[in-house]
Amino acid sequence: MIIQFTIGNFLSFKEQSTLSLVASALKEIQVPAEDIIFNVGTAGLSLMKSAVVYGANASGKSNFIKALEFFKWYVINSSKDIQAGERVNIESFRLNSLTANEPSYFEAIFCDEDNQYRYGFEADNSLVHSEWLYQKANKKRAKEIELFYREKDNFDIHTKFVVGKELAGKRMVRANALLLSVAAQFNDPTAVEIMKWLNDTTIISGSNDEKIWNTATIQLDDIKMKQRIVEFSRYADLGIENIEKIDNAIVSTHTQYDEEGHEVKTITFPFRKNESEGTIKYFSLAYPIIDALDNGKRLIIDEFDSKMHPLLTCRIIALFNSKETNPQNAQLIFTTHDTNLLSANIFRRDQVWFTQKDRYGATELYSLAEYKVRNDASFEKDYLSGKYGAIPIVADLTRLFNTQEN
Repeated sequence: MIIQFTIGNFLSFKEQSTLSLVASALKEIQVPAEDIIFNVGTAGLSLMKSAVVYGANASGKSNFIKALEFFKWYVINSSKDIQAGERVNIESFRLNSLTANEPSYFEAIFCDEDNQYRYGFEADNSLVHSEWLYQKANKKRAKEIELFYREKDNFDIHTKFVVGKELAGKRMVRANALLLSVAAQFNDPTAVEIMKWLNDTTIISGSNDEKIWNTATIQLDDIKMKQRIVEFSRYADLGIENIEKIDNAIVSTHTQYDEEGHEVKTITFPFRKNESEGTIKYFSLAYPIIDALDNGKRLIIDEFDSKMHPLLTCRIIALFNSKETNPQNAQLIFTTHDTNLLSANIFRRDQVWFTQKDRYGATELYSLAEYKVRNDASFEKDYLSGKYGAIPIVADLTRLFNTQEN
């Protein structure tokens, strides 16, 4: 489970910013806490099943998702997909003369039922400046153990991190590779466990639409999963009776009627050619959603509401925010512009986050829980009125179309 994620000096994030899924002490009367909040271990840790990020266009919402995406990619691949001396595609906050030449910062705190991990690193295009991994049991009064701390090519490694200690001793970790990534290649148990956690965290953004589509089409080869994906599509009232793979092409089946409204036969269409972009997106999301809910995984989506009807987005969020449909405590984090979600009694204040840029172009990330809000307040109305910030300041566009000279 995700506890929190912190980034700093990456893209539009100048200062360190943290999104946390730790439940606060809020008493929200509109949303049942017993559905949204779950406890982990015996340490009194309470986490939430979902979080949403709002903000104006170009405010940094997508950059937060890109940070998660880069974090996952670099940890998994830095040991195998990057060669010695090869530059890493990482961009610091360039609108400040100091930070433009400083490393970017990433740290994730996550857990399973038994342990919490705090792992992070600072890196730039050419090398890892620092890297650290801490572990503690999910029990009361448990102490955090430093498994390793690294400063460039200097390593301080606990005896529990046996494989990592051996790798560092033999100088087998490149300057632009992460020790955790290399240790996983050599089957260190802790590193392998963290890799599994990352692989069970699906991140969906515009840059990987094709990958998500391909994953969805592969699942149609599994008869049981195909049936569930088709049911998921029927649930959305898309007019689709069946989805199947014929000669490696995806087709959708619809019913043809006569003039009296009687069913005549079924008609098949090439899915990507004839179905709407919204239907294609919904189909692509079906498997990641089902997989996350079945197995207690994490799903992170940029612009969740894009091409989707608000009622569909609302229903999918409700699947995650329910102990009946989400007994495995899967977690959903997404960005959106859909303010209808703020008026549907779906979220607690500590689940709602905003991004806003300051006058110097730096993104600030903050929670609605930081505001004192009446229990009966309309989050949507207050947000759109600018009470919480994170909205665009739109100039008078009529002057662009005023062709008359004064």
